[in-house]
Amino acid sequence: MAGNMSLLDRARSTLPTPATSREPRDWMQLAIAAGYGAVGAITLGLVLIVPVMAAWAADPHSTTSWTDALSFSGDGWALAHRGHVAVAEGASHSVTFAPLVLTALAVVFARMAAKAMLTHLSGRSGAWWEGPSAYILGYVVTGLVITGLALSGPAHPNLVTVLPGAIVVGVAGCAWALLRSDEPVAEQAKTFLDEHVSLSTRRALRPATQGVLGYLAIGLVLVLALAVTHASQIGQLNGQLDPGILGGVVLWVGQLAALPNLALWAGGWTAGASVHLGAVSVGSTSVHGGLLPMIPVLGGVPGAGALPTGTNLAPLLPVLLGCFVGHRALSNLTTYASLRTKVVTAAQAAGLTALIVLVLSWLSTAGVSGGSLDYVGPSLLIVPLLVVELLLGALVATLFLHWKRALRR
Repeated sequence: MAGNMSLLDRARSTLPTPATSREPRDWMQLAIAAGYGAVGAITLGLVLIVPVMAAWAADPHSTTSWTDALSFSGDGWALAHRGHVAVAEGASHSVTFAPLVLTALAVVFARMAAKAMLTHLSGRSGAWWEGPSAYILGYVVTGLVITGLALSGPAHPNLVTVLPGAIVVGVAGCAWALLRSDEPVAEQAKTFLDEHVSLSTRRALRPATQGVLGYLAIGLVLVLALAVTHASQIGQLNGQLDPGILGGVVLWVGQLAALPNLALWAGGWTAGASVHLGAVSVGSTSVHGGLLPMIPVLGGVPGAGALPTGTNLAPLLPVLLGCFVGHRALSNLTTYASLRTKVVTAAQAAGLTALIVLVLSWLSTAGVSGGSLDYVGPSLLIVPLLVVELLLGALVATLFLHWKRALRR
């Protein structure tokens, strides 16, 4: 009996016991990770300083001090993250406009800094999310500081409105770095995703990305078609403005930076949602006229009245895009996968496409409060319409391909 008790005691002593204390956090390493986030935010500010100061120095008639001119880079940082910028202290008019090329540049800089952060944390132990969380916090806080410094200038950004966009950009840059890195922290993050995210959702990510690119391509083709067919009106507006050499360069660089915004608005129109340009509303079959600001690219907006016959068929384009997304989602599955698996994967790919497009559409919206241009962008109808159209296309493609492959067996 004593021998049996001894064996039981020995077996009990070898069982693993729950840890009573966690390994203490390395606060210095987390502070360094936050520092990398600060670098990612500052990089965009430094890039913005160059054109701002060059334009200030090249204008002999400028009465703005160099410190006020410098503050414009902070205003640009706020706008790139969809912050609201008041044109003067206490003014009732504030501008919201994030040129998405500039926002994409912010994401690229955030990704570069996050990649360096992951390399620094390669030998760190502890929860994988601590370093990226510190990085995002550093990015957001530094961005708010940059925006706050711009308050000393003639324009006044709203810090609260900068916060959501700064979080989105910081998370996007860090997630991009994690997905493309082989560092230990990134591998732990990928393992976490494998354990907590379904296989069908992971398979849907790449087709969803391709769907977003396809949506932007559709919108870009429409914008370019309008620019070509209304080239004379665009040229007339540019001639009436007479911005000069330097002003012309700044004007056209700004319009090119907003090209993704225009593509997203055009894509929203294909979904059946009206595009509001202040007092002007572009619907599926007609344009309700009004006054537009003298921005050359807006010369491509069709005149008031009925649109050409056939434009009411534009919602077929998102449906066809959904078919493409469904086809790409099924390309990752075997021929013998069940219909349920195919439907779930295709539906999740279409849903992710819609989610990313809607976030980008939110970032692309613009406006000047207190005036006729209080909102510029697609109407809220884009939410249900785009989701239904993409899901419909994805499911149609799934059923057709499943039936076609079943016939070959």
